[in-house]
Amino acid sequence: MAPQLVDSVRRWAAALRDTDAGSPEAESVIHGISVEIDAGRERSRRDADDRFAAFYHHCPVAVVLVGTAGLVAAVNPAFLELADVDERDVTGTHAEALGAGDRDRAVLRNTLTQVTPERRVQEQVRINAAGNQARPVRLTAAALPGTDATYPILMFEDLYELNQLRETFQYQGLHDPLTGLPNGTHLRSRLEAMLSGGVREHVALLYLDIDGFKVVNDGFGAEVADQVLRGVAATLRGVFADGFVARLFGDEFAVALRGDLSPASVVELAEQTLAELADPQYVDDVGIGVSASIGIVVTDVPGPDHDEVMHSADVALHRAKDLGKAQWVLFDPQVGGADRDRYRLACAIAGALETGEMTVRYHPHVVLPDARIVTSVNAALCWEHPTLGTLRAEEFYPLAETTGMTVPLGRYLLAEALATSADWRARFGTDAPMVCLTLPRRMAIDGDLVGMVRAELDRNGLDPRHVMLCADAQSLLDPRGDLIDSIGHLARLGVLFVLNVTGLPELELVPAHQVPAPAVMLTGQLVRDLGVDRPPRWAGRNVRQLVERAEELGVKVGAHGVRSEEHARLLFDLGVVVAAGPYLPEHLTREEAEIWVGRAFSAD
Repeated sequence: MAPQLVDSVRRWAAALRDTDAGSPEAESVIHGISVEIDAGRERSRRDADDRFAAFYHHCPVAVVLVGTAGLVAAVNPAFLELADVDERDVTGTHAEALGAGDRDRAVLRNTLTQVTPERRVQEQVRINAAGNQARPVRLTAAALPGTDATYPILMFEDLYELNQLRETFQYQGLHDPLTGLPNGTHLRSRLEAMLSGGVREHVALLYLDIDGFKVVNDGFGAEVADQVLRGVAATLRGVFADGFVARLFGDEFAVALRGDLSPASVVELAEQTLAELADPQYVDDVGIGVSASIGIVVTDVPGPDHDEVMHSADVALHRAKDLGKAQWVLFDPQVGGADRDRYRLACAIAGALETGEMTVRYHPHVVLPDARIVTSVNAALCWEHPTLGTLRAEEFYPLAETTGMTVPLGRYLLAEALATSADWRARFGTDAPMVCLTLPRRMAIDGDLVGMVRAELDRNGLDPRHVMLCADAQSLLDPRGDLIDSIGHLARLGVLFVLNVTGLPELELVPAHQVPAPAVMLTGQLVRDLGVDRPPRWAGRNVRQLVERAEELGVKVGAHGVRSEEHARLLFDLGVVVAAGPYLPEHLTREEAEIWVGRAFSAD
């Protein structure tokens, strides 16, 4: 009960207590009560009307009050702002005329007939706005009860800004913010559309990767690098004016084309692209030119699905990058199939290491001429592949390089080899052969090589003098690392180092870089040339010269790839003192290696 009414009841109740029932005074009191109650009701109604009027006027939602015959009785300021119209142009018109089109007017007409105090109606319509514009809105319709009729009330929420925001988000989700080009998601959907349809045409897809872009980014900074990427985007738009140009991520772009295309015509566009990218673009008065590797696929429509085409373009791009800078490669299905197998194999390396498919195998290094003394046992990784059988390290190390798995593989090899060496030392004493391992190149140049070796030495309690590491000359000169510095640190610890060489020029790296290598292992063509039935004389001369130079340096010479006892005898006659190769057991398990070299062990 309203407070005013409570006060009136109390006051009039007190007056009645002092009045006789049925007397004129009582009737007067009762009449006064009736009049005051009516006045209170009127005040409450006016208060309610005032509150509604205030809400109606200040409501942020556009409101239209509809009177009899469906005519607009009143509109609030929010509606006038939404439609940008004058109130006189709206009031008195039929409510359905607010709709911008025939459908919108039909929706409003049906809404007016369907709405009741118990039932609301919601629809999406367009209403007329200034300048003959159609404004999208969400309509909510209700009905206000009257004494003899119901009066519809229409409320409109503006969807224009919401739609604009949705379109903005949709655009941002499909475009690269730096260049304004479509992104990879957009490319995928467009390529899918290009490959559909029954018209006999061709679709081409080109993947581009900017060569050495990290140099631009590191040398000039991110801001200049971004300007260069914008320049690349502009170049691609110019060359492929009729194509769909996209930025995938980083410095990778793509172009999709459809029409009467031939491989030759697409290659011509690729070469034009390389030529225009080479023209320097000037940033802060510095001319910056770039090159790109391009993978190209041209296919029929209808043909393979978009995933297969994108994968083929990626394979072709990898082949182009393998060839060097500023190269393009047209996808060859036969070669591409082999490449897909290689990349699939590369991706499986991490899982193979985790599931135990990687194993360490051993082969002996023996002292010539009779091979009775085992001087060391070389440890190498093998992959026991479930379908391809045993794969040697040289078959999967290059693949590991592409997936960043070389160092993990090298760590595993180091751990297993040193654990084997420690076990043999503990069981067979000082006569146990030394375990040698050839470092994969990426591990050899790793800045943490010394730390990795020391950690495994400490873990196995192994004297550094019982470890031998091998690496090739290319690893020694690789600018990505400093193997020479690492060798120096390891040599001071006592670790032995052997350099694999292919000839006299690589042997000269030992004095040139002061490499602490007490021995080198000759490998490659020179060794193979001496393994034939009639070895050329020049091959023997070259080996003899290498041995003589090694003797001057105080370095012993061994040979990898020895095929037979005759081959070993010839090498020994030329001064080679250690041999390894197919004429000895290779790829032995740890247990097999123990048995084979057991003659060199001296048990306590």
